[in-house]
Amino acid sequence: MKNVMVIIDESKSSYDVLIWALENQKDTIESSKVFLFATQPQNSFTPPTVLSSSVGFAQIFYPFSPNSELIRLAQEKNMKIALGILEKAKKICLNHGIKAETFTDVGDPKDLICKIIQEQNIHLIVTSDLQTQNLKKCTRNTDCSLLVVKKTLSKD
Repeated sequence: MKNVMVIIDESKSSYDVLIWALENQKDTIESSKVFLFATQPQNSFTPPTVLSSSVGFAQIFYPFSPNSELIRLAQEKNMKIALGILEKAKKICLNHGIKAETFTDVGDPKDLICKIIQEQNIHLIVTSDLQTQNLKKCTRNTDCSLLVVKKTLSKD
C-alpha cells in the first residue's frame, strides 16, 4: 500500500486538484492511504511601530505591542481555519468513497512537508503548480514522487 498526500489550502484550485486526483488517479488513490495536509502560518509579530500578525490567512496590523492573549487568539483562529479547510477536503474524499487522514501544523510549509514525508513514509504528493516551489527539494533523496497538476482547473 502506498501513502499519498494532497496539499490543501484555502484556494478553490486546491480543492479542484483534490477532485482531479480522486477522479483521474482513482486506481492509485483507492489502493493507497490518503493524507490531507494544510499548513498554518506562523504568527509574525514585529517591533512596535507597525505591528502585524497572521490571523487566519490574512495580515492584520496592530498599533500596539501584542500580548500573550492576542498571540493565543491568533493561533486559535489559524487552527480553526486550517481544520475547516481540512474538513471540507475530507468531505470531498468521502464523497468519492475515500477515507483520508488529516494533518495541520504551524510553520514553514517546506519544512513541515519534508517532515511528514519522512514520518508518514509518503510515496506520492499531489499538488497544484502554484504550490510546488520548494517541494522538489523535499522529495529529493526519498522514494516520494511529486504529481503536479499544472492545468488551470478553476475559472476563479
